[in-house]
Amino acid sequence: MKGTKLDRTQIYKEKKKIALFSVTVNATLALIKIIGGMISGSAALTADGIHSLSDLAASFSVLAGIIIANKKAKDFPMGLYKVENLVALISAFAIFFAGYEIARDVFFGEPMKITNLPVAVIAIGLTVVITFLYSRWEKKKAIELNSPSLMADAEHVKSDFFTALVVLVGVIGQYMGHPVIEKIAVAVVVYFIFHSGWEILVDAIKVLLDASVDHETLDEIRKILEKEDMIEKINDIRGRNAGSYKFIYLDIDVKTDSIKEAHAYVHQLEEKIKQAIPEVERVITHYE
Repeated sequence: MKGTKLDRTQIYKEKKKIALFSVTVNATLALIKIIGGMISGSAALTADGIHSLSDLAASFSVLAGIIIANKKAKDFPMGLYKVENLVALISAFAIFFAGYEIARDVFFGEPMKITNLPVAVIAIGLTVVITFLYSRWEKKKAIELNSPSLMADAEHVKSDFFTALVVLVGVIGQYMGHPVIEKIAVAVVVYFIFHSGWEILVDAIKVLLDASVDHETLDEIRKILEKEDMIEKINDIRGRNAGSYKFIYLDIDVKTDSIKEAHAYVHQLEEKIKQAIPEVERVITHYE
């Protein structure tokens, strides 16, 4: 994913602002669903509202993860950036649990009994609109900021969008006397929810196990190195992810026998790479 041209302080502030916004959105959704469910008599809508409280807790976890990841700790010289990936991993399991809850409630729960259909439809409609628009916006910002925890949160909100659709289809299906429609919709939705959770889980595990950074980043770094007159040979370019950031490891031969000159050049080269690719946190260079 391509990073934004904001500096690190601006990136942190932007991620924190989005995480706070996510907390507000999930709190609002929980209130809409619970109040709408109580007024309409929809047990499914009320249950979905209670489920949104778990989304709210997940959003607080994302916020905490972003704050902690930005902290400097003497015992962690390479930073706490992977806390974001750990939060993403936890969020993946929360998404799996959300899919399980939807399937359980619909296939094994009590049939819905609606006493006030308009209120239920309005509450569900608001949920659909809010979750659809917010999940798309948050995903876009997560890509811009290269944030795995915000990406996971966006997918979590999207699963809430699918949940609302299931509840809506269930309400309409029951109203029309065709409850089987709800079960068909649930099967499709649960598949997409588990697919989203699986992608987040795999990405988080890759980073936690120090999988290589994307080929696009490595290719971009290679192009920078190939334009340098001082570099005689590029031996190796490697990298790993940690939260929103990347750590790059270079092995190059330089055209000088002066250690002082080589050291000064490598320092300038590292700064050039970090300026060209803002999500690169550190470049460690071995040179000969």
